[in-house]
Amino acid sequence: MSRIEARGVGLRYGRREALRAVDAVVEPGSILGIIGPNGSGKSSLLRVLSGVRTPETGAVLVDGRPLQEVSDRERGRTIAVVPQETHPAFPIRVREMVLLGRAPHLGPFGWEGPADLRAANDAMRRTETLELAERRVDQLSGGERQRVVLARALAQEAPILLLDEPTAFLDLRHAVVLLDLVRDLAREGRSVGLVVHDLNLASMYCDRLLLLSAGSVAAEGTPDEVLTWKLLCRVYGTELYVAPNDVTGKTVVLPLSREHLERLHRGS
Repeated sequence: MSRIEARGVGLRYGRREALRAVDAVVEPGSILGIIGPNGSGKSSLLRVLSGVRTPETGAVLVDGRPLQEVSDRERGRTIAVVPQETHPAFPIRVREMVLLGRAPHLGPFGWEGPADLRAANDAMRRTETLELAERRVDQLSGGERQRVVLARALAQEAPILLLDEPTAFLDLRHAVVLLDLVRDLAREGRSVGLVVHDLNLASMYCDRLLLLSAGSVAAEGTPDEVLTWKLLCRVYGTELYVAPNDVTGKTVVLPLSREHLERLHRGS
């Protein structure tokens, strides 16, 4: 069980300020959903938390220790990342790709042992990719490839899991299966940071939400505290329907088309 946090993180891409004084905490046993409009800094924050980018101001701490002080090998054993897209540089089979997640655990000669094979098989079983084990990754659909990348992250057996829009290429069933699994992993003690565009999935699966706007934190709290009509309309710049779901009790967020807005205004 590990905790990762950003304290006052700032990041620039050239002249553009991507993050400004951002605080974020990913706790063991819970899912932090990172939400916000396009360009708000969601993926940038995940890159900073994973160590891919070093913040220009502030710091990232893992269990109170600066991430810069953590070796690459130790980082690989502590933090697993599922990026938006993965395109292998050369043809590789699914089983081989998932076994790449075991790299931080291998000895000096880099040979996988029985424990590594068991970890890879278990990861493929949990992500419903075991039947794809002998297929080439470059021949998979986008959704299949995304589940394989998650399997690779699970094979790392890292206590911190960071995912950047993992459901982007998935159909409804596989999106729910994947997020059910992510929630199970959090309940098992992992710290999960999840960038997600779909506010309804964020409402259903996340314990806390961090709402970003133009690189800054607009709100942080439980889904009920963050997913409010007034706040979301302001940050997303459009009219929305926000109400509790009759079945789940969770907040539902729906965009309103021009036709619905015109009808609404005529009615008022």
